Amino acid sequence: MKLIALLAVLTLLLVGCGGNSSTSSTDTSAPTTSAPATTTTAPSTTTAPATTTTAPPTTTEATTTTTAAPTTTASTTTTTAPEYTVANYGFFPDPFPGSDDANGSGCTPGAGQLPDGIWFGFVKGVTADTLTFDLACFWTGDAAAVRATADGQEVLDFYIRNQNPATRTMPRDTAGTAYWLDASGDLTPQAVPMSNWPDTGGTRYVPCPGDNCAAWVYINGGVITELVEQYLP
Repeated sequence: MKLIALLAVLTLLLVGCGGNSSTSSTDTSAPTTSAPATTTTAPSTTTAPATTTTAPPTTTEATTTTTAAPTTTASTTTTTAPEYTVANYGFFPDPFPGSDDANGSGCTPGAGQLPDGIWFGFVKGVTADTLTFDLACFWTGDAAAVRATADGQEVLDFYIRNQNPATRTMPRDTAGTAYWLDASGDLTPQAVPMSNWPDTGGTRYVPCPGDNCAAWVYINGGVITELVEQYLP
């Protein structure tokens, strides 16, 4: 019985080997256990961002040049006192140089408005601020005798020549002074504001304005600043 069991075991072993004469070689080497590869990565170096420090731009301090303001000199207005006045020449002016011996500035100023001076003539018209004036020549003494004789006229102490009927309208200074002849007195010229002349309110020696309104006009700056009525006997 023991023999039969042993044979059976051998049979089973043979069958289990598959009857193949080739020998299976089984690698009995102990399996090599590779240690898991440890990769040590060096810690990354964090490069600090490069800090570029730009120096602030150099600020050059501006140089402030203070220019002194130009000195303003206040304009000085020089007021020239009138030259041709009663105060300087009286009521009856002597002949001026170049007047051909006529009293005052003469009687030949040329065309146009009368220049500054003292002129004799007749006031033909008046407005609030103008006079219409007929220029004439007025001589006295020997000069009067010479001119009267030349014109075939009677020789007196004075002589008036008025051969040119042209008139000139001149501005008058209403703030000036006019001197009129008061027939109720001694005919000494009486002062009134130019703006009132010829309406003086008194007894006039001669009507003004008019053909016989003889007068001297004192002109300064192209304006009649004073007027004096002339007595004619």
